[in-house]
Amino acid sequence: MQNQTFSLTENAFFILKATYTSSHSDIPDLVDDAELDETHEQDLIHRAQQALLSPIARLDQELGWLPELSPAQIEEISPLLAAEKLDELGKAIAFLPDLPKANILAHICGATIVDTELLQNLLEAWREIDEQSLSDFVNAQRHAAGFPQVEKHHVESTTKSLGLAHARNAAMAVWNSHEPGKLMETLVEAELSRNSTSRILAQFVHEYDNLSEPHLSRISDAIDHQIEQASQVTSDLGLSISEISNLLKEWDDINQPVQVFEQHQGHEEGRSKRVYEKLRSLCLDLANERKEFSHAKRLSEALLHTFPELESVAEVLRDDLETLGNLDKQKKQYEVVEPLANACEAAKSQLFKLKRTLQRDGFTPAASGILKEIYSAFEKAVAASKTGDAPFIAVRDLALFINNERDDPETAFRLLNGLIVYGAAKCSRDLAMKLKEERSVLHRNWKMAVLGTQSGNLSAMVKTIDEMLIYATGKERAELLELKSAIQRKQTGKKVKWAIWAGIALFLGSAVFSDELTRSSSRSSYQPTSKYQPSSQSARSTTPSSSSAIESKPPVGQGRSLNKSQVRYCVFQGERLDAMRPMAITSYQISQFNGLITDYNSRCSNFRYTSGVLSSVQREAQSKTLEFLADARRIVASW
Repeated sequence: MQNQTFSLTENAFFILKATYTSSHSDIPDLVDDAELDETHEQDLIHRAQQALLSPIARLDQELGWLPELSPAQIEEISPLLAAEKLDELGKAIAFLPDLPKANILAHICGATIVDTELLQNLLEAWREIDEQSLSDFVNAQRHAAGFPQVEKHHVESTTKSLGLAHARNAAMAVWNSHEPGKLMETLVEAELSRNSTSRILAQFVHEYDNLSEPHLSRISDAIDHQIEQASQVTSDLGLSISEISNLLKEWDDINQPVQVFEQHQGHEEGRSKRVYEKLRSLCLDLANERKEFSHAKRLSEALLHTFPELESVAEVLRDDLETLGNLDKQKKQYEVVEPLANACEAAKSQLFKLKRTLQRDGFTPAASGILKEIYSAFEKAVAASKTGDAPFIAVRDLALFINNERDDPETAFRLLNGLIVYGAAKCSRDLAMKLKEERSVLHRNWKMAVLGTQSGNLSAMVKTIDEMLIYATGKERAELLELKSAIQRKQTGKKVKWAIWAGIALFLGSAVFSDELTRSSSRSSYQPTSKYQPSSQSARSTTPSSSSAIESKPPVGQGRSLNKSQVRYCVFQGERLDAMRPMAITSYQISQFNGLITDYNSRCSNFRYTSGVLSSVQREAQSKTLEFLADARRIVASW
């Protein structure tokens, strides 16, 4: 019975009209009667004869017929079977013992379209089947018929095989229904919600899964075809993702009950896991290689909707969706801000004109030339929706480049100051605070250089200090006031020359960007890369332009103790190198990139640092993704 479906009308007792007490001498007469009756084929009659005469084969027939029923009950049911009166047969089982009830229900499953209630009744019947009671019944009947007794373990083994045949009938009945997946899911969830499940539930799900194989194979092949289509650069990605989404829905309609059952057992359904792995590979390719974040996000949403029962998968997909959403937002922001970034890039080769225009017109609509291009692109980017801080960061990047790379704090100050007083829109509070801090430092650097040229001109020095006090705060302001007081005392003739120059030395020694200005943010990972990297590149040296904190290149060597500015160089330069990696395409670019890697490893592959320094610098780096990317673009474009 292991590889067969189940039917009561193929049982030897039904074919020969035998009873449980039919003996060896009775069976030949029953065979003759069956042959004269001509209801069944000769070979079927002889197989029935052999089954009833063999003690081992007879047990299959005994348990697969109507055990524990009286002869009167069997005589009532047999004509209904012969006449195929399935409705009446279904009503006749109400008060029968569990196994004969299950046999009748399984027979009906194999003979007609069934509903949820009948299948639930079949599963319920198998919940309480008692092998000891069946053993007692069979042995009592065999004693009367003159056949050898059976052991309980033989009954248990035969019952197990019978359960598999019933499960196969039930699974076939499900597949003959209008909505197989929906019906099966209802049955599985109802069973799993009980304190104890039916003894044949696992077999039932397994048989359903086997029958679904051709359908799932077809869907899997269609998904493979769409993956191949989507992998082609010229393909209609939107259409391919829509087709895959529809195929996943079709897969889920069929395979969902199996996923639910496997999840309840603590497993993840294997075929669904393989489909997921193929499609997530496509997601990674779309995101990391082709920057198609919106399509990758759409596909990830379809996967999460289809496979929430795969717990490890669902966790990864939720992280993917968050990251892809951020990357898609960054890409859209960059597309809007790209004209501004290009204008800022062009300005780096026209710094003299930029400086003169800023001195004359400021960062205003009245600007001309390259500054007008920057201002117009900035206004358009700010007016676009959902660009956030990106336009401000692009101009800020130019200002810091001018200060760090061209040693021109005055021009950098005027540019940042223009951003701060710009009234058409507001940047985020964090960035506004950062801009004001950087403006203060830039202004101090500018004016300290002026102050250093005013030796002996005490009136000019006081005027310069007054200008510095406009943006000075805290301790710096107090020191400036003290310095101003010393100069004024000098003007009155007091001997305080040493105090003036000590104060100036103090400021000259501190005229660098503060390394304590950090801002926390969060980053997600989407293997193998976590940042949006636009394909266009532009030129830049390896010296950082994007931080208000100094980066100092550490000396060559291993295991050295680095200060905070040197640790900052190692962390920030590592981010730039990560961004440059996919940009180096030509042999020359790859050679240049490898040179930077070698230099970086010679300085930063192994170093020591004071407690808390590395984590502080890493927090700084988290908010500078676009700046590192801009640095990388300029570096590669300069090769």
